Amino acid sequence: MENENGIQGWPVIRPTLGEILPGGVVYELVQSRSGRGIELLRWEAESYEIAPQFKESATLYIPEYLHPSLFGATWFAREPAEYGLPSHLFWKNADLFCRYMGFSRELAAFMTGVVFCSWFPDCCARPMTLCITGDMDQVMQLFRLLRAVCRRALMLAELSLSLPFILCPTLLINVLKISARAAGRWRASNYCGAFIPGARGTLRNIACTKIIFCETEAAREVWGPEAMHVALLPTTQELAALTEQEEADLAAEYQPQFLMFRLRNLSSIHRSGAGLCQPKFAGFELRGNLLACIAEDPEIVKAWTPLLEAHEQELLTRRSRNPGVAAVETVWAPAHKQPEMSTEQITQRVDALLRKRGEILPYNSKQIGWKLRELGLDRQNNGKFKVVRFSREIRSRIHQLAAQFGLKLPKVPGCADCEAMQVVAEK
Repeated sequence: MENENGIQGWPVIRPTLGEILPGGVVYELVQSRSGRGIELLRWEAESYEIAPQFKESATLYIPEYLHPSLFGATWFAREPAEYGLPSHLFWKNADLFCRYMGFSRELAAFMTGVVFCSWFPDCCARPMTLCITGDMDQVMQLFRLLRAVCRRALMLAELSLSLPFILCPTLLINVLKISARAAGRWRASNYCGAFIPGARGTLRNIACTKIIFCETEAAREVWGPEAMHVALLPTTQELAALTEQEEADLAAEYQPQFLMFRLRNLSSIHRSGAGLCQPKFAGFELRGNLLACIAEDPEIVKAWTPLLEAHEQELLTRRSRNPGVAAVETVWAPAHKQPEMSTEQITQRVDALLRKRGEILPYNSKQIGWKLRELGLDRQNNGKFKVVRFSREIRSRIHQLAAQFGLKLPKVPGCADCEAMQVVAEK
C-alpha cells in the first residue's frame, strides 16, 4: 500500500512552523545551535528534544523553510528556560516597561498582558489589535522592547500581504497612513478560519497580533472599535538606554522563558476553547486563561482591571452612539405595543437619543431607512409613508439584534422572545 508520498514504506514529509498533535505533543521552532537556521523542538510531558526532524508514526516533521532575512528581523529561542513562578515572570517583564519606558505599574502590567497574549495567537478567535498613540521616538523604543519579548515579532514600515504570515507573527507596525478601506480588509481577515485568496488557487490565513503606531486619533479610528488603545504620555524621567546589544541580551533571556511558558500552558489553553465564547473584556480573549496560568495573582488582577474596564466602557460608549444600535433601542417598546412605526418617527427618536449621548451628527430618514434595511428591519409602504410593521418575524429579528448588540432592555411580560433572551434584564 502506498502512502501520500506515493512510495510504499516511506514517511509522509510534513513541514511545520509549530503545532499541537492530538496526543499532546507540541512542536515549536527554535534557533539552530549553529545560529544560522532553525530546528524543531518536540515537547511532551515536561520534557523536550531538539533535532532537525522528528518522526511520528508515518509522518516525518521537518521545519518549514524560512528566508534567511527573517533571522535578522525576529528572535527565536535556542531552547526553553526555567522562569520560576509564572507571576515572577510576569512582574519581571513588567519591570522592563517601567525601566525602559517609564510606565506606571498599571500600564506596565497591561503591556505585559499584551506580551503574554502574543505567545498564544493560535488560541484566539481574534488575535489582539492594539493602537499606540504618542511620540514616534517613544513608540519606536517601545517596539524594540516588544520585539525582544514578544513571540516572532516583526517591526514593519509597510503592510503587505507578502509578509510571512505563515509564522503567525506579532506585527509592530509603523505605518503612518492607511485608508479606512485597507484597514477594514485587515480587520475582516483577523479571525481564525477567515481565509484570503493566495497565489495559484491557494488560501491564506493572515490573522495575527498587531501593535500599531497611530500618529493621530483619526489614524487610530480606522482600525475599528475592537482595537484596544494605549496613549503614551511625554516623560522627563531619565530612562535606561535600549541599545542593540541590550535588545539582544533581553531576547536571549526572555525568549527562552516565554517559550517554556507557552509549552507548559499551550495544550490546556487550547483545550479550554479560548476565544470561542464571548470574553468578559473585548479584545483580551485570553485574559481568564492566562490569569489561571499565573495563579490568579491578586496584584495582576488589580493592575489589569482598570485599563481593561476602561476599554470595555469605551466600546460600550461607542456602541451606544451607533445609529443601528439606537434604532433597535428606539423600536423595542413600540414593537411590543403597536402594529407599526414610520421611518420618520424612528429617525426623530434615534436623533434625540444620539444627541443625548453626545453625538452631534444628525441623520435623515433616508439614512435611517438604509440602516433599518441593513439590520433586516424591512420597511413597507402603508399608503401614506414607509413604516416598519411589527410582524412576528420582525419582532423576533428585533430581539435577535438586541441580543447581538448586548443591549440591556426591559423584558416585556408575556413576550416569548423576551423570555428566551438571557441578555435582556428586568427593569
